[in-house]
Amino acid sequence: MRNLSDKSIVILAIAIIFFTNGGSPVLTKIALREISPEYYSFLRFIIASLFLLPFFLKGKIKFNKDLLVLVLVSLILTLNILAFAYGIKLTTTVISSLLYVLGPVLVAIFSYFLLKERIAQAKVLGIILGILGSALVILLPVIQYGNPSAGSLLGNFLILIGVFSTALYTTLSKKLHVKFSPIQVTTIFSLTTCFVMLSLSFREVIENPGLVFNLSGITLFAVFYVGAVCTALYYLLLQYVIKHANPLAASTNLFLNPVSTFAWASFLLAESITLLLILGGFFVLLGTFFIIKSAKTNEIDIEP
Repeated sequence: MRNLSDKSIVILAIAIIFFTNGGSPVLTKIALREISPEYYSFLRFIIASLFLLPFFLKGKIKFNKDLLVLVLVSLILTLNILAFAYGIKLTTTVISSLLYVLGPVLVAIFSYFLLKERIAQAKVLGIILGILGSALVILLPVIQYGNPSAGSLLGNFLILIGVFSTALYTTLSKKLHVKFSPIQVTTIFSLTTCFVMLSLSFREVIENPGLVFNLSGITLFAVFYVGAVCTALYYLLLQYVIKHANPLAASTNLFLNPVSTFAWASFLLAESITLLLILGGFFVLLGTFFIIKSAKTNEIDIEP
């Protein structure tokens, strides 16, 4: 029998992600006006780790090869954090949120090769539409040369690298839950990323140790909100959905995020939306819709 309470919690988790995570690209772009992508990411994951560690320390974890695998898989998502931080500085938040909608398309592809999930005809159509739409969004700087709403080609490709690493990590995460809990998976990822970002920003931290105390109020708010809500809470809820549903169900939050991000961006950054951007986003959203709609009930429902 299906566990109705688990199903309700999964739906609630996706709803919370929808309402809270849309501000991440917007606030990140604001914070990067003052600090480097590496230092920003370091501060972000310090805060996330501080929120996660009290819950993590209540459990027991063994230092063995399984933990090493968890760290190595976490590094895949760390690549997303770095690519996103550099990419969002060069492109727009609207474009970044639309490119991340490609996530479910990539999860469907990775799930086929790594989890042996069948790709139905509707999924193939969804994949084609998703790739077509994302290609249009990525190439906007070439098509609409000089239009600031088109972002930059390099920035768009960096975001795409982040989307690929996120989709791969989301797919591989399912197997991690055989030996680890969602809080363990999330905390190890947070700590791993924290150490990587510290190594990359070490010179900046040493040369200017008081930098954090000289940041503006909006930047401090951005670092705290993205660290606590869009990192600690977001990735913990994401792992819960992956464990109790599956990677495809977890990736559906990327399908919803643009709506939330558009609201944040229009309010804080006054970013505009062009017709070609809408067209590219439409193809990506339509492709993702076909993939999710074509999934069998037991592929996206809650596990017993």
